[in-house]
Amino acid sequence: MKTILFTTVLAATAAGGVAHAADPTTADCLSATESSLNLRNQHKLRDARAQLLICSAATCPADIRSECVRRVAEVNAAIPTVVFEMKDSAGNDLTGVRVDMDGGVLAEHLEGTALSIDPGEHTFSFMHAGDPPLQKVFVIREGEKDRRERVVMGPVALAAAPAAAPVVVAQAPLAPAPAPSYWTGRRIGAVVLAAAGVAGIGVGAGFGLAAMSRHDDAQKVCPHACADQHGVDLWNSAHTAGTISTVAFIAGGVALAGGAVLWLTGRNETGAPPTQVTLGPGTLGLRGSW
Repeated sequence: MKTILFTTVLAATAAGGVAHAADPTTADCLSATESSLNLRNQHKLRDARAQLLICSAATCPADIRSECVRRVAEVNAAIPTVVFEMKDSAGNDLTGVRVDMDGGVLAEHLEGTALSIDPGEHTFSFMHAGDPPLQKVFVIREGEKDRRERVVMGPVALAAAPAAAPVVVAQAPLAPAPAPSYWTGRRIGAVVLAAAGVAGIGVGAGFGLAAMSRHDDAQKVCPHACADQHGVDLWNSAHTAGTISTVAFIAGGVALAGGAVLWLTGRNETGAPPTQVTLGPGTLGLRGSW
């Protein structure tokens, strides 16, 4: 493996001999080593490899040469490569395509081989006779090998798309309206008032009977003016029961009347018009539906 690598480095060095007419001196080797480090830090891997091939020459000091040979292998592993698959709109392979990268020539003719590219974002321009130039931007990742990118040039054939079928939106059946509530708030209030009215009238009736009974007892003890305290107490008790009975009857009657008004004037949930109450001299009229 070391022999093969060394042979590759020497071959690359020999190929670069066109640019360097003379073998690199020790100063050239030191300069190439330092340049390769700076270029590697700038992610210019292809230029860094070119400098490493210079300091890998046999005329360089042994320690510099061995270090550069080792680093050539590292940079080669880090340099990403891309294979462009050029097609026309019919899917046929294209030949004679030139590729520029970031404004400089990358390949005069694509031949299906992998191209070494520095990592990072690059703008590629593809040119083919008879077709308009095409630009694409790719982000190339360090260490990515033989990445394949399919590039189609020329007019793209558009298949006639079938007419879109009308979209039918299914509508859920409308939910039936809720059944009208018979017991509305007004009617419930009317029932409560009516119950209170009945209770009031019941209380009035009870105290009315008690007042009559106490009145009879007081009449027996003191039919006229009473000088006896017991008779006075009986008359007072009868008057008190009568007053309570009167008040209860009035309150019960008002509650019953209020309940009746709420019941008759309330509009139920069906939207029926409310009952109208009309009052006149000696008359009471009701109009509505039940």
